[in-house]
Amino acid sequence: MIGIGRSSSHLVGVCRSQLFFRNNACLSFPKALKASVLKTPTMLKLSAPSLRQTNGRRFFTETGLLKHRWASYFAGESANRYVSLNRFQQYQESGSNPNSLFKVTLFGLALMTGIYFLSPYLFAYVPPFTYFRRNPKELVYALLGINVAVFGLWQVPRYWRFLQKYMLLEKRSIQSKWSLVGSAFSHQEFWHLGMNMLALWSFGTSLSYMIGASNFFSMYMNCAIAGSLFSLWYPRLAKIMMMGPSLGASGALFGVMGCFSYLIPNAEILLFVFPIPGGAWLGFLGSAVWNIAGCVFRWGSFDYAAHLGGSVLGVIYGWYIAQQAEKQREAQMQRLTKWF
Repeated sequence: MIGIGRSSSHLVGVCRSQLFFRNNACLSFPKALKASVLKTPTMLKLSAPSLRQTNGRRFFTETGLLKHRWASYFAGESANRYVSLNRFQQYQESGSNPNSLFKVTLFGLALMTGIYFLSPYLFAYVPPFTYFRRNPKELVYALLGINVAVFGLWQVPRYWRFLQKYMLLEKRSIQSKWSLVGSAFSHQEFWHLGMNMLALWSFGTSLSYMIGASNFFSMYMNCAIAGSLFSLWYPRLAKIMMMGPSLGASGALFGVMGCFSYLIPNAEILLFVFPIPGGAWLGFLGSAVWNIAGCVFRWGSFDYAAHLGGSVLGVIYGWYIAQQAEKQREAQMQRLTKWF
């Protein structure tokens, strides 16, 4: 079990309790916090229009033949999920889908800008955001609840068509622009949900109190979108074709960890009861190296690009918040000196 101990940073004096989350990929342990690149595409159109296969073991048809026919094809090693392109080939999107990568990217950047500028006003004037402003930890619990609710919807077959459109991030044929956000709240497996939500609770409850609900909400949502955009652009830039969609909150969670580690670099990170040398910042740098290596060597079934996207923006948020805190401190010192 990994925990975060008390920090000596001047930015916060409230991290009093031990915070725990299990063996996490963000500390270079490669079996958690993933925006999981799934083994099968959400919906694969076969030669017959009526034959469709959903993600994992969920099928719109109850025909066992279809299951056995395609399960073995997509259940191979992780290398089979990547199709490399040579220098004379190009990554091509589905021509029938109106959601081109360029349009989706513009939509994502516009959405991130809107979230950044509108968040202070929402949390100042609009319920229930005003409640979260007074109770930052409750915002973290609300995010936890949304993830659990989406997981519950995955257990009901009647919602699969809706979920595969808005809650899975397709690489080759983007079903909806809103999947940039929806996929970050989507989990199909209980262990995946449990690991990510434990990490959100571990870091988020303290970080939201440190930086305020508005900043935390802006950072969390924008890191989720940044992770999705990195996940979409990585196959194009690397000239590979990824055969499965991705989902999970880890892009946002790596952003939370990046922000936390930047603001409190010496916070103690515990593996079970054993401290990891170097503190939070060194652990975060280790996770960044692991994610970069994952993008290069493409091992396992993790969406390393999404991890990196969230990590980069999380550190940027941490730097910006630290600069704002320093400016406020200097302004307070100047006001105090006027009295002497």
